[in-house]
Parts: sequence; structure tokens; C-alpha cells
Amino acid sequence: MDYQQSFNVNMTGMDGYDVLFVKLVLVIIIFSLLLAILNFLRDKFINKTTDTNREDISGLLIVLNKLFFIGGFGFVIANIIKVILSQSKRNSGFPSVRYGGEWDYLIFGIILVFLGIGFKVSRKVLKKESDISSETKN
Repeated sequence: MDYQQSFNVNMTGMDGYDVLFVKLVLVIIIFSLLLAILNFLRDKFINKTTDTNREDISGLLIVLNKLFFIGGFGFVIANIIKVILSQSKRNSGFPSVRYGGEWDYLIFGIILVFLGIGFKVSRKVLKKESDISSETKN
């Protein structure tokens, strides 16, 4: 057992997190769709109610809003830390920032943040429409 171990600043641990995030989002969407279908079938055949309930889609929008917003900031912060650590390793007296593939997770994170904002706005619009439709029924 005679080997030297050093701290490797090359962060290869960030590879594949975007794919994992997409799979997590797909699982959440599929689960909530199955839950919405089961609730619809229950209301259609067992309870036989006629009023439509938008609580399922509102709950999904809340979960996706928080997931995309927090995940987006996580990807942004992780990418900035990764770039800083990789730049400190290659620092030879001249600052060199490569604009190649190192900023992929930053762009992915910014897109996720904007999608999270979009889910929040869509939830507000859905709530506003729900309030308007409930006022017209009364």
C-alpha cells in the first residue's frame, strides 16, 4: 500500500447532474399525472361530482416552481465554484477564462431559474382565473 494520494481539483463529479435533474422532473410529472387521472376517475365513477378541481395542477405548479428555482440556483452556484476551482489549478500568472464547455451548467441553471419563474406566474394566472370563475358562479 505504497501510493501517493493528492487532492484532485478536477471536478468530474458534476457530470450527469443535468440528466439526473431531468429524470427527477419527469418522475414528478408522471407521478402527478397518474394521481390526477386517479382523482378524475374517482370523481367520475365513485363520487360523481361535476365541479372541476384545479388543486392538482396548482400543487404540481408549486412543486415544479420550487424545484426549478432551487435547482437552477444550485446549478449556477455549483458551476461558478467549479470554474473557480479549475481556474486556480491552471493559474500560471495569467488569468484565463475559457468560454467553452465549462459554462454549460451555468446556462442550464439560468434556464431553470426562468422556468421556475414561469411556473410561479402560471400558478398566479391559474389562481386568478379560478377566482374569476368562482365569482361568476356566485
